[in-house]
This record gives sequence, C-alpha cells and structure tokens, in this order.
Amino acid sequence: MGAGIATACVGAGYSVHILEQNEAGAQAAIGRVRANIDGAVKRGKLSTEKAAAQMDRLSAGTDYAAAHDADLAIEAVFEDLQVKRGTFAGLAAVMAEDAILATNTSYIDPGLIFEGVANPARCLGLHFFSPAHIMKLVEIVHMQETSAGTLATGFALASRLRKISVLSGICDGFIGNRMLAAYRRQADYMLADGAMPHEVDAAMRAFGMPMGPYELQDLTGLQIAWANRKRQTETRDPQERYVTIADRLCEMERFGQRSARGWYRYEDGAKKPLRDLEVETLITRYSDEQGITRQGFSPEEISGRLIAAMVNEGALIVEEGIAASAGDVDVVKLHGYGFPRWRGGPMHYAESRGIGEIAALMQSVAKQSPHSWRVSKLLS
Repeated sequence: MGAGIATACVGAGYSVHILEQNEAGAQAAIGRVRANIDGAVKRGKLSTEKAAAQMDRLSAGTDYAAAHDADLAIEAVFEDLQVKRGTFAGLAAVMAEDAILATNTSYIDPGLIFEGVANPARCLGLHFFSPAHIMKLVEIVHMQETSAGTLATGFALASRLRKISVLSGICDGFIGNRMLAAYRRQADYMLADGAMPHEVDAAMRAFGMPMGPYELQDLTGLQIAWANRKRQTETRDPQERYVTIADRLCEMERFGQRSARGWYRYEDGAKKPLRDLEVETLITRYSDEQGITRQGFSPEEISGRLIAAMVNEGALIVEEGIAASAGDVDVVKLHGYGFPRWRGGPMHYAESRGIGEIAALMQSVAKQSPHSWRVSKLLS
C-alpha cells in the first residue's frame, strides 16, 4: 500500500520520502515504486522522460528526521493499533504542529490511532484501495476533532491524485470494508450451511463481480481480515453466529496466493485458483461439528442473499450518518470494490430490482442466522 500511495503521489508531481524500518526495506520500497512506474511505461501510459522525473522525486530511508519539513504524512503500516501509534509518535516528534497526519487504516478508529498527538485537528483518515496507484477511490475519514481545513486538504489531494473521494464517518471498516465484512460474513454462513467456495465465487462472477469473495480473499491475503476478527473478539456479541472456517485456514498458514494455499490451491506460481479437497473436507466437517444439515443453494440464491446483506449494511451506514447518502455508498462500492457498474451500485440495484424483493431476501438471511443481523429500516 505504501508503495502504491507513493507511486500515485510522485505521479501527481509531489516529492515523496518513504520511511521504512530498515535500509533493506527502504530499498525494496524504491524497487516497488520503480516497478509500478516501469509498468506504466510498458503499457504506454507514461513516457520514459516522465518516468525518470517521477523517480527523481522519490527517496527512502529509515530516519524520521527526514519528515521534518513535510506538509503531509500518510501512514500505511500493518493493522495494529500500537504499531500505528508508534509511527505517529515518531512523525509528530519531528514534523511541524500544523503538518497533516493521515492514516490509511482499513478498520481501526482513527481517534484511537491519534490519541495523544498534538493538534488533532490536523489528523484524518485517507483510506486508499489496493493497488493504490491504480484504484480510483479514497475514503476520507473525519474525526470529531478534524478541522474543515484538514478535510478540504484531503479532498484537494485526492483530486490532484485523480481519485474519487467520499467522506466517511467512523465505524468499524468505515463504508466499504464494513459492507465487505457483512458480505463475507453471509458468504461464510452459506459455506457452513451447504455451499462451497467455488459455488459462491461462480455465482458472484455471474452476477457481474470481477471476483467472488473467496478468490478475492486469496488475492489480497487472509491474514489482514484474520487480524481484524481477532481484534473484534472482545466486543463481538456472543449471540452472533461466528463461523471459524477462515480462522482455521489461517491457523494452517493458508493465507492465499502468496502462500500457494488459501481457500484454493495454486500450483507452480500460477494465479489460477484450483479446488482443494482439504478445504472442502474442512468445511463439511465444520458443518457436522455444528450439527448443521447441509443444503444446496442455487447461484441466484447465493447472489441474492449476498447482495441483500450488502444492501442492508449500506442502508444501516446511511441511517447512522456514516455516509451522507445512498449515492455515496454506491460510489464506494463501484470504485473501490468492483461492483458491476452497469448495475449502478448496490443501493441503486436494490431500488431497480425492488426494495420489497431485497427485503424478503434479507428477512430470509436473518431467519437462517438468528441474533446475527440488525435489519435496516429500509429492509424491515
């Protein structure tokens, strides 16, 4: 993520310094940005002269003192609260008190991350989407303390980076990842109740998504979502249905494509997902352990239930004031998550298909997993 953000920033004309934990990491970061820029040259998107100019605006190192005259710092370290706090403590010690501090966190409350930082009015979330130099969406997350000037600067930066920005309030996962979590949770419920990963993925590709949820998890890595689930353990409602299949895969070090094993297996460095009997046996065993009689789901049932869960969460986000409108929710899902554009976004799709039909699907979802869903006013 850091390399992608740096690539976008040098491409917009900014001078960028990447801070890493050690010199090897700093040189690797330079190499990742160079690879991104070289890829743009090969695709005919960038001239060799402009590529060289972008690399001239880039540097990397390990000393926080290099940030002393920077106008803006964007943190993109691992999703760990203490690691993030330590990063901002180091930055705040050397940067001006009016320099803007931004976190790229996907889930964690920025208010907790910036706790104790002087002048919190200059702090906000800038949540980029991977790969950050290509994906167009930025969620701009404001805290109660964030000043109007800081927000305006965040939107101006996104515009200069040629990104589409959406304002978000604070909740676990903000707009997009909160909806993604609901989508994945319902997918996991269907695995436990009778579906297999390849069936879920095929149904969502047929609906128009570029990937199904399990193919996508393998691509991005299972460990980030696992860390987030562990973080939520103490606050999760004990009555909520919690499917542990993904946790078991992570405990087996099946983290996705990078480990050649995740929900699928990958042979000889290939990215094509192959069905894995070990995973499918684990799923059926889990159902047996829970006393669940497995049932079949048609592709239409799979996609209908998943979209209903997504729409329900989007409606809750609007009702809670996290997003300003259903249109903002649609923009996030269209430009950050690959929702099929011809369907107009999940909220628009629900309106066009009929709220009553989506509501009936959501009622069925809620009935199958009692105490696990809060149904929105829109779908009640």
